[in-house]
Amino acid sequence: MSKIDVRAINLNLLPALEALLVEGNVGAAARRVHVSQSAMSHSLARLREVFGDPLFVQSGRKMVRTAMAERLAAELPGALDGLERACAAPAPFAPATSRRVFRIATFDFFELALLPDLLAYLGARAPGIEVEVERFTPAHVPALVAGEIDVALLGDVALPMAGLRREPLADDPFVVLARRGNRRIKRRLDLDTYLALGHVVVSVEGRRDGPVDRALVRLGRTRRVVLRVPHFMSAPLAVMRSDHVCTLARVVAARASELFDLRVMPVPLDVPPARAVAFWSRRAEADDGGRWFRELLLTRAFKRRSR
Repeated sequence: MSKIDVRAINLNLLPALEALLVEGNVGAAARRVHVSQSAMSHSLARLREVFGDPLFVQSGRKMVRTAMAERLAAELPGALDGLERACAAPAPFAPATSRRVFRIATFDFFELALLPDLLAYLGARAPGIEVEVERFTPAHVPALVAGEIDVALLGDVALPMAGLRREPLADDPFVVLARRGNRRIKRRLDLDTYLALGHVVVSVEGRRDGPVDRALVRLGRTRRVVLRVPHFMSAPLAVMRSDHVCTLARVVAARASELFDLRVMPVPLDVPPARAVAFWSRRAEADDGGRWFRELLLTRAFKRRSR
């Protein structure tokens, strides 16, 4: 059987084909789709040309389906139903009843800052929704562009923006974490004491310098790094039983303080705030569910402040 290029079929012929298969008669098929008998005869001629098959043959007073027409009669209703579903306007997204799975690519910074409030909100208002979190790597960019990942939550990083949208979430000031029994820290943490302490540094992308180091360079000063870790959760664990300190964005430090009963203090120098940024696919702009989820992250979970 030769292969038929379905892309070349005029979609206007499909209702005529369905009517002919159901009625088995040109006149009745014409009445079914409200066209003239002449127009239906013309459609049948075009269909025969497209399929390279007579589709119907005269047997006495009846038109009998050919083998090709029998196959079409078996497959066409399901195909037309699928086409109607694809072309129909999607049902409005209803968070309360949705069973959708949303995928986030991010770092554990956002897991600490975001997940407790996000899950509490979903549990109360959208209990059927599932969230999958993956640690972001550059290999995730194609899936992000394709819309297979709903949103990437990152720092102020440079991504190839073809096919992506970018939206700042929040600018969060840095603070210092220390254990409450650290006797080297008095009521206020001054710069000299800060630099004399050992520092735990989170290096997400393997960089050895960060905003604090760049701010210190401008002052002609340096700090003593005693530990570098790749995860934000590791940093407070290193601080809670030592006299070391860690400088983190306030939203993560506040969560760590709750979990490990750590002291939070201002950084004794001017450091630009940490910027959180959301990235998503331009293909997802018209997706009501994706838009709802992004707005949830941008406005509720992070409690974004006006910029």
